[in-house]
Amino acid sequence: MEYFDIKSGEWVEEECVEENGFVVNTKGELVKYINFDKHITIPREVKGIPITSIGDGISYFSGGYAFYGCDHLVSVIIPDSITSIGNSAFSFCKNLISITIPNSVSSIRDSAFGSCRSLTDIIIPDSVTFIGKEIFQGCSSLTNITIPASVTFIGESAFSSCFKLKEVIVDKENITFINIDGVLFDKQQHSLLFYPPEKPDTSYTISDGVKIIGKSAFYNCYNLKNITLPDTIIRIEECAFENCFHLTNITIPASVTTIGESAFFCCYDLKDISLSKGIKTIEEGAFRGCYNLKNIIIPASVTMIGAYAFEGCRNLRSITIPASVESIKIHTFWECDNLESIFIYNDNIDIDEMNTLGDREKTRIYAHEGSTTEKYVKRKGYKFIPLL
Repeated sequence: MEYFDIKSGEWVEEECVEENGFVVNTKGELVKYINFDKHITIPREVKGIPITSIGDGISYFSGGYAFYGCDHLVSVIIPDSITSIGNSAFSFCKNLISITIPNSVSSIRDSAFGSCRSLTDIIIPDSVTFIGKEIFQGCSSLTNITIPASVTFIGESAFSSCFKLKEVIVDKENITFINIDGVLFDKQQHSLLFYPPEKPDTSYTISDGVKIIGKSAFYNCYNLKNITLPDTIIRIEECAFENCFHLTNITIPASVTTIGESAFFCCYDLKDISLSKGIKTIEEGAFRGCYNLKNIIIPASVTMIGAYAFEGCRNLRSITIPASVESIKIHTFWECDNLESIFIYNDNIDIDEMNTLGDREKTRIYAHEGSTTEKYVKRKGYKFIPLL
């Protein structure tokens, strides 16, 4: 049988056997399930071939991954012959309620249970050492999760969009991770990895010593209104505070050098944000969709502002771009409908030709005469006012 192998990205010729809907290759990977039973027990072997893993699957069959998109599945029992569960193996099994994972499994790969929106709880056995990124992303009904002592790796955004999670429990014997009041950290407490969206608190103070706020760490934490960051934080990762709809204000300490992509995306109630003088990079879409943001001062340390950084900040009235900023990327101020003034101090700043600098009728752009900004503004028909 010829099929496209998702791992290698190549078309390969390989023999597969099938029995009762379970398709297995000669390496013992269960590559696809093609029946429609609601409750299944995966066999230990198919036609004499022992099943040792649930593979990433093959795209020859509809859906691509082993159980990907099997809407009919309600419960699955995995035999103890299996040692690993592959990438996206059960993704989008939207009616899956129960899955039994044996103590033989040591790794559960990326997105293995992504968007299993009916899954309420799952027991990760003590044998598991590796939990891939986005493994439970979109498991919107998941209420309980316990990380056993054996786990030494958890990928980024492992619990993103698990809207009903109130806490992450970590076995006290785990030497890599720890939970403090239900919040997941690395053992040294240098990285805050996940804050459960269903925690009822409206305020949270991140403890001293934390250096990194992980990717999607506070994703969709709609109860939080105030977050206090310590002056040990050096990086705010991608999507760290995305969809914190009710976050009203936040002060970024001087220790922070980078605000990651979409870090504050759709923080609708964020009105004021204070950026430190240590920040060098504001990445793409960092404040995108912060509709109520009125005031922000970009410090002179910043050298790069990413594309779409302030897109949709409809209440932003004025912004100053210091001389340290070398370029204005595409659509930095797209849909900033009420932007009245932009001050640009770098005479040689590179402005993307596809950019929109506010409203041509309303926005006044201040820059030095003879600057690249003046040439751009006049070429594009904006209102130019020379800086003294």
